[in-house]
Amino acid sequence: MNLSRIDRNRLTFVGVITALVLPLMWMAQGRSDTAATTTTIDATTTTIAVGIGADATADAPANLEGPQSVGVTDKNRIAYPADESASSAKGDATFKRFPDSAQTGCATNAAPLGAIITVRNVNNGLKTECTNINIGYLPGGSDIVLNMAVFEKIAELIDAPLPVEMTW
Repeated sequence: MNLSRIDRNRLTFVGVITALVLPLMWMAQGRSDTAATTTTIDATTTTIAVGIGADATADAPANLEGPQSVGVTDKNRIAYPADESASSAKGDATFKRFPDSAQTGCATNAAPLGAIITVRNVNNGLKTECTNINIGYLPGGSDIVLNMAVFEKIAELIDAPLPVEMTW
């Protein structure tokens, strides 16, 4: 694009003015002519002596009535979640139509090839089993790919990707 000499001069003038005016406007906005005022307020505090620290004697327990616990029984044991073992994983499942020779097949990198994997749908608790085979790749965002018939045992196809727990 060939500009005439007048157009080049206009562009140069506008560029210089813009380069000078914009920083000046930016600096002018940062100035404040009002001075900040500081107000000091005297606050009073009130200390109330309550609880154990109030005197040398401890407070009495609030619940003195009712049966006393004899000891540890099976009813009052605390349940802790099981440790994640090397033979389980959580992830997202999707489906693919496998060849007829792999009707109970699935593919994941979490389990060894040939392992029988129990896949549990986290949303509804349904379970199914499949055999881990090599299909070459896993689609992005999926940790396990199930054969379409196997996937339909635990969820509708429209639910994919599906949160699952895998054990083998």
